[in-house]
Formats: sequence, C-alpha cells, structure tokens
Amino acid sequence: MYLCPHCDVQLADQARFCSQCGGPIAWDQVAPPQTDAVEVIAEPEARRLDIESPVVTPGYVASAAVRPEVVAESGGDGLPVPENIAGVLAYATLIPAVVFLFVDPFRRSRFVRFHALQHILLWVTGVACAIAASVLWMALQLIPPMRVLVFPFVGLISLAWFFLWLLLVVKAYHHEAFKLPWIGDFADEWSRR
Repeated sequence: MYLCPHCDVQLADQARFCSQCGGPIAWDQVAPPQTDAVEVIAEPEARRLDIESPVVTPGYVASAAVRPEVVAESGGDGLPVPENIAGVLAYATLIPAVVFLFVDPFRRSRFVRFHALQHILLWVTGVACAIAASVLWMALQLIPPMRVLVFPFVGLISLAWFFLWLLLVVKAYHHEAFKLPWIGDFADEWSRR
C-alpha cells in the first residue's frame, strides 16, 4: 500500500495523480510500504478468519489506515469503475458528466469531478460558438464571394472540435488532468470545492 506524499491517502497502482488531492505523484519519491503496518491476506488465511474480525477479500491489502471493506478493485477509491474510465465516460455525452457531479461515489473523486465539469463547460462553450458561427454564417451568405468559403470553414472547425474532444478522452484515459485554457481553470477551481 503506497500513500500519497501530499495527503497520505492510499494510491492506486501506478496512479499519476492522487484521487483525493489531485497532486502529481512521482513514484521515485513515494516511500515504500512499511511491512509492519501492511498485511496481505492470503487465500487460506482468509478462510480461517474469526467471525468477529473484519471480512477481507483474499489478495487485498489490509492495514490499520484503510478499512478492508472500502478497498476495491479500482484502487481503493470506492468507485464501481476505475477512475480513469469514469473520466472517459464523463466525455461520452453530457448526461454522464451531469450524473457524475451528483452521484455519491463519483462526486467524491476530484479527478472525475474535474473531467465532468470540464466537459460541461466545454459543451456550453461549444453551444455559444455554434450560435456565434450561425450568425456569422448568415451574415456571410449575404456576400456572394464568401458563400464558397463557408463550407470549408465549417468542416475545419468541426474537425478541430472532434480532435479536441478526442485529446481530452485520451488524456482522461491516461489518468491525466489535462486543463484546457480558461475552461480547465474554472473546472479545476470548482472541482476543489
């Protein structure tokens, strides 16, 4: 069991950021686990546990710092899916992003909250840009030589928007809190609350 050097929360295996404080993790600076405080329960020992002792799933880490029933396959953060997959799902559509802000296990994860807020803010910005682009498109339709330029610009903007979305999905999958200019700063500030 490795602990975050910033807030002493249990870290997922090879996580790049802490799920609690969001601080970057440099694995060369993380202290190795103490053998006297950590005990790995093997299969035969798990069957011989007394009824009064806590139930521990075989192979998981049990220590005094972490309650065994909270330790999950997703790294101990209590989410039903790994944190990076939840971050990717936040970018799928607007619905998971909004749901992740209000459903209890997801809203406790700062990483998931950040990506959900960033997607919502990106979506709002996209709607505002679409409205502005449609007004500009109507104005350019009044100028005959500019009519030819409208469709290539729409295609380029749509392609750029898709690659921006794809970049955010890939960064979330690699467990990186990639911040967009302005939008990412707001999402980061609001996710800390």
